[in-house]
Amino acid sequence: MNHSRLKVWCIITFTMAVIAIVIRAIWQIVVIPTSGTMLIFIPLIVALIGADALFAYLVVKPEKLKALPFSVGSTAALTAGLLAGVTHFVRFIISTQADHFLCKVIGFLVLLASVSAYFILIYVIWSLRKARDNGQRKV
Repeated sequence: MNHSRLKVWCIITFTMAVIAIVIRAIWQIVVIPTSGTMLIFIPLIVALIGADALFAYLVVKPEKLKALPFSVGSTAALTAGLLAGVTHFVRFIISTQADHFLCKVIGFLVLLASVSAYFILIYVIWSLRKARDNGQRKV
């Protein structure tokens, strides 16, 4: 199979999903144009677009996983995504939709898992970069 066609197919598939989610996020901002909504959905849109760009970049050049643009870009996208998630969590916990105790427990578990995953990914991304830098210095 032609790898360039497979790469294009992967990029198009992922991009279509991202576009659908971004359109839904923009729609949410238009329907409920409050500052709270914008605090959630604008970082989410930035994270999605950043993730899509990084995905396309890595599909085209997978050897660049240890490159500085990947490290910085993925860190920025992950941070924007976590910011959107934390903002959503804070707004959800005080809302009337979270009246049931289990809603709050589930929300806290999702938040803790997200924060934990964020730090694991940041550690892995920057450890790969540091290992690559240390490896090059030894040569």
